[in-house]
Formats: sequence, C-alpha cells, structure tokens
Amino acid sequence: MAILKKNIWSLFFLIVFSGLILLTVILVFRWQAIVSETKTYQTTRAELVDQSVDSLLRTQELVLDVVGRELLRQEDLYSESQHIPLLDSILSVDESLVGFGLARPDGTLVRTSSNLDLSELPNLRTHPQSRDSFAEALKSEAMVLGRTYYFEPLDTWLIPIRKALRNENGEVVAVMTAGFKLTSGNSVFNKRLYDGADDSVMLYRESDGYVQFLSQEGSSPDVYSQIHVDKKTRDERRRGFEIALGRTVESIKQSRESVVVRTSRGEESFITAAIFNQRYQLWTLSETRLNSIYKEFSVALLQYLAVFIVAALVLFKWFKAIDGAERNRRRELLYVSRHDELTGLLNRTGLLDRIESLIPSQQPFSLIVINIDNFKGINDRFGLEIGDAALIEFSRRLVNLVERRDDLARLGSDEFAIVTPNTDLLAVEDACVSLADNLGETFEVDRLRLQVTASIGVASFPDHGSSLSKVIRSAHLALYEAKQNRNSVCVYRSEMEQAYLRRLSVEQRLRYGLATNSLFMMYQPQVNEEQQTVGLEALVRWKDDELGFVSPAEFVEVAEKSGLMVPLGRFVLETSVREYAELRKELGRSIDLAINISVIQFRQPDFVTSVVKVLETYDVSPKDLVLEITETLFMSDFDRVLFTIEQLRVIGIRVSMDDFGTGYSSLSLLRKLPLDELKIDKSFVDSILEDEKAANMIRSIIAIAQGHSMELVAEGVEESEQASALIKMGCRRFQGYYFHRPMPLDALRELLAETSES
Repeated sequence: MAILKKNIWSLFFLIVFSGLILLTVILVFRWQAIVSETKTYQTTRAELVDQSVDSLLRTQELVLDVVGRELLRQEDLYSESQHIPLLDSILSVDESLVGFGLARPDGTLVRTSSNLDLSELPNLRTHPQSRDSFAEALKSEAMVLGRTYYFEPLDTWLIPIRKALRNENGEVVAVMTAGFKLTSGNSVFNKRLYDGADDSVMLYRESDGYVQFLSQEGSSPDVYSQIHVDKKTRDERRRGFEIALGRTVESIKQSRESVVVRTSRGEESFITAAIFNQRYQLWTLSETRLNSIYKEFSVALLQYLAVFIVAALVLFKWFKAIDGAERNRRRELLYVSRHDELTGLLNRTGLLDRIESLIPSQQPFSLIVINIDNFKGINDRFGLEIGDAALIEFSRRLVNLVERRDDLARLGSDEFAIVTPNTDLLAVEDACVSLADNLGETFEVDRLRLQVTASIGVASFPDHGSSLSKVIRSAHLALYEAKQNRNSVCVYRSEMEQAYLRRLSVEQRLRYGLATNSLFMMYQPQVNEEQQTVGLEALVRWKDDELGFVSPAEFVEVAEKSGLMVPLGRFVLETSVREYAELRKELGRSIDLAINISVIQFRQPDFVTSVVKVLETYDVSPKDLVLEITETLFMSDFDRVLFTIEQLRVIGIRVSMDDFGTGYSSLSLLRKLPLDELKIDKSFVDSILEDEKAANMIRSIIAIAQGHSMELVAEGVEESEQASALIKMGCRRFQGYYFHRPMPLDALRELLAETSES
C-alpha cells in the first residue's frame, strides 16, 4: 500500500504541477491581454487625437484661406500697414486663436488683429522662429504649421499656422498667418489627453524633429525648444521599427494607418501607437510606459497566486485526509487485491505472489490445477446466480479437503489451484484422485441437486519447470490431458510438451492451409441394398507440406479449440456443394449430399443464411442436402438449436443425427426434434455378429426410425456378413469400407459413370 500512498501524493504533485502550468498559461494570456488592450487603447487614442487635430487644422486652414482672400479683395496689400476689425471679430469667437496677420511674400506683416503691435512684430521670412515655416508655406498648397515657440508680444506659447494665398497664375501674393494658444480655448490642444504619470500624447514634427504638442503629466514648455530626437537616432530607430513591423516607414506614412511598436528612451520602455498626417506632416504618438503594464500585471499575478496558494492548501488538506483514510484501509485493500471476491480464496495475483516467494529460494513444491468439467452448462441451464452459488460450494468443499499448509486459490471462472510443499508425485496423485472423488459428490444449491466433476493437472517445481511460467504451463498441459477424459487426474509428463508443440504446429499450419486452400474433400458413397449409390458423405482431408497427412480427428479437434472451426466448416460446405454441383451436372441426376456440421458452426447466428447462399450460388436444390449433427449440439440452448433445425427443414434441407445411440439422451431427443435421418454408429455395427445386445440395439434403432418415418443409414460396414445381417433386420442404406472407401472427386466420377453404364 506504500505504492498507493506514493501514487496519491504523486497525484497531488501532478495536480499542483498541472495547476502551475495552467497558472502560467493563464498569466501568459493575461499578460498578452493586457498588452493587447494597451495597444488597442493607444491605437484608438492616437487615431482619435489625429482625427481631432486634422479636423481642427483643416477648419483653421479654411478660415485662413477665406479671411486672407477677403482681405485681399477689400484692401490694397501694399498700402500702409494697419489693424483690421474683421480679424478682431474672428478672435472674439475662437478663444484658442491668439492673433491674425497677413504678410507679403517678402515676410513683412501688413495687416494684423488689434491685439498685435506691428512695430514689435518681426519679419516672418527672416526671423529664426518663423523663417523655415514661412519658406515652407510659400511652397505648399496646404496650410503649414510652424514650430511651437514662446511668443513674447502676447506672453504665451503658441503653434503658428500659415497659409499661402495665390493668384490665378499660382503665384503667392500673400501669406495668412495665425497662432494657436496651447493653454486656452476649447481645442484639442487645451485638453488633458494623457492618463496618469506613465501616459502621454505627442504631436511630433516630421520635418525637423521638434515636438509640436505634448500632453503629459509634469511636462513644461521647454520641451518645444529643443529637438526631441536627432536625425541619426531617429533613422536608427526607424530601421528597427521597419524590421519589427515588416514594412517601411514611408509605406506607413502613405497608408494613413496607425501602427504599434515598442520603443525605448534611455532605460525606459514604452508601447507607442503612431499615425502620420500627410497633409500637415505630423506624427500623432500615443504611448505609455511598460512600467504601468508591469504594475497592472503584477496585481493580476498576485491575485492569481493568492487563489492558487489557497486552492493548493485546500487540496493538500484534502489529500492528507485521503492519505489518512488509505492508511486505515491498507490491510483491507491488500486482502482484496489478493483474494477472490466470490469465494474468499486467494486469487491469481495472490497465488502468483506465493509461488514467486518460493522460486528464488528453490523451495520445491507441487502445483495442482483443478477445472470443473462443463461448468458452462450449469450457467447456461440454470443461470449465473446458480453458477456462482455452485462455485462457492465447490470452493468450500475444496477448503475442507486440502491441508492447512497448502495454499488454495481460484484462478478464473471455474479453475482452481493448490500449491503444496509435498513433492512426492505418487502421494500427490493419490490425494488428487481422492479429491476428485469427493468433489464429485452431489450437493444442493437453491433446492437444486447438482453433481459436478473436476479434471486435475499436477506439476512440480523444479522437476517440471525451472521458472514460474514453466511450472504453470506444465500444470496446464497436464490439466489439458486430464480434460480429454473428464473427471480424471494427470501428472505432467515430458511427452505432453511434445503433444502441446504438435497442437501448436497443427494450428499454425492449419491456418496457413485454410488461407491457401490446401485442404481438399473426399467423398464416401452411401448405397442401398442393391449397392446402388444413393448418397455421398463429404469428408475433409488435409495433407500439409511440412506435417504430411494429418488425421481429420486431430486437426478438427485443433480447429474447434483454436477458433478455426468456423472457417473450416465454411470451406467444407462451400467446396462440397461446388464439387457436388459439378458432379450432378455431369450425371444428369441428383443424389444426397451429406455434410457434417460442427456444434460451433451450427450455433453461428448467420448459419442458415450462409447455407442458403452457398446453395443459391451453385444452383443446388436444398432437397439434395443433408446436414449431419451430433447429440452434443443439444447439451445447451436446446430451444435455439430446435429453431435453427426448423428453419432448415422449412427451406427443404434435411437433418441427420450422426452416431445415434451412443448418447444417454438420444431417445428422449427424438420426441422433440424434427429429424429426417438417423445414422447407426459404427460401434454397434462392429459388434453386430458376436454381440446380441449390439444386434438388439440396432433392431431397436431400426424400429424407431421406421416408427418415426425417418431414413436410416448404417455406417462403418466393413464385412459382407455385417451387410447381410443389417439387410435382414430391415436396414436399407449403408456406408462403409465394404462398399466404398472415401475417394476424391475424379474417382467418384468414374465410379458413378460405371454404375450408370451398368
């Protein structure tokens, strides 16, 4: 039971280990989910901010274009610089704008809103803060964003926007300019776009690497004063991004699609979503530090670990309780594992353990194997409950008959074994004979009086086997020999091994013979009193390349015990009917064809169907066929056998009882069975001349056949005197060596041809 205990804890550790694997898988999926959710969130925010910024800039671009053209229409651009009320009215509506101005192509501001002093305003084309964006505006059809900077006249940080105004010829006649204030109004630039200290949203200029706008906790305007990433570093990072994304930065810029990458600055890592605005040359970046993801994952990790630890503790207590219960049941389980549940005797495992403990120390012993004869008949006739009760009573009687020093076990359904230290085989054999006699006494089970006999095989260690498997095999070989006679005792002999090997060889070669159709049919004619052939009995024969001629009695017995009887019977039936069909066609008339049917073959569910199919295949009338059965067929399941016989007779197939008169119940069967023919057994015919009892038995059988209108065949007739005596008694059909020996089909053709000519 230590193994059982070990297995319990092995199961516990397996469950815990499996739980760890499951926890790891869950955590991996949770991490992936957090990362995926973060990427989705960053992507969505980047797209929303990009859309908002694009919408705002396009609106302002339209405003600049409309206002600028209105100013050009109303005023002389080269007149004295002045403030324009129209620009003031627009500023009053949009608080995010901090001022308007209209400049000549040379950069001189000539019109402004009233909140700006022209004398303090620089030339846009030459001033360091505005010259690049002004020059770009002169070339661009779209509005251009200048670098975010501090505008001293208004004491504020702003984003300059500029739109070139062109005439019909495409020449720039003026540049309209304005500025977004970053800290007022209701625009996207004055809203908190980040979530927490680890989060940020950035508008990043493609042209020069400066930050256009940053929404981040604790950020200061100083970020707009310096290049965010120098060109060399930016190019290096972009090459890494292209490898990670599997596409070029240029394709991303052209696609107007957002992408998500993992970035790093210094010792910090970020998940960054980016989308590029081609019109305004802006990257919208939404990013969060990986630290925040680690924190979120850590919370989930602690939660899952807590659940896992609690579950493991509960499981541990549960397994500990199970282990405690198992300790109390170990003896019981050990007993159950080595004893038979029905009889309480040792089972196969218990007996093998006992024998294995004797073999290493070379302690001699005898192994006695006991098998109840025809126990299946008890189960079939009276049911499994009566069968179990009979086994219990049988084992009880065994316990009372064996000595205390002996080990008694039930090996299987109706097989028992005894291990005894007594190795005096003569004494053991005498004891077994006495045991068989005592076991054969009648006993009562559920008001039924039963009598069972037993066959016993004996082998000893080490004389009959030097190992456990060899001793058991020797004992079973002896049992097999004893079973041939029933209710007998047999001690192992070396020649049994040869017989066993012979059976194995016959079985293997028979399988090959059936597969290669090396068996063949012989036919023994049946004649009437005028010695005219009126029937044939089909007899299977086998001559093997290795074994030579094998007796039918030998290979049929092997076939019955090795599962080959059905294919053998199928071969006999089909071959006989086929050859008979050829013979009948040549003769031009029909005679009876008798085929022996085994018990196993007859009980197949499709037996009747298979017979009819063979007859139809070779166009043979059912009336030509006689199926010979033996009395052993009726030993069990009588009703089913009777039903099958009735089916055959309805079709027109006749049924004959072979070896009639040799069984104890043949006469009683005649009352119930619809038989067409009886065959007088050869043992009666052999003694007909010198044994009056045998002669009287034959007279009785003839009278029975005549009284029941059945055909009668005397088989085994070998002398003319026997034939004459049978004819005088009233027998009209004969079979035996006196008339004809079994012959092959060709010889049978010649015989029947000669008979026809005569």
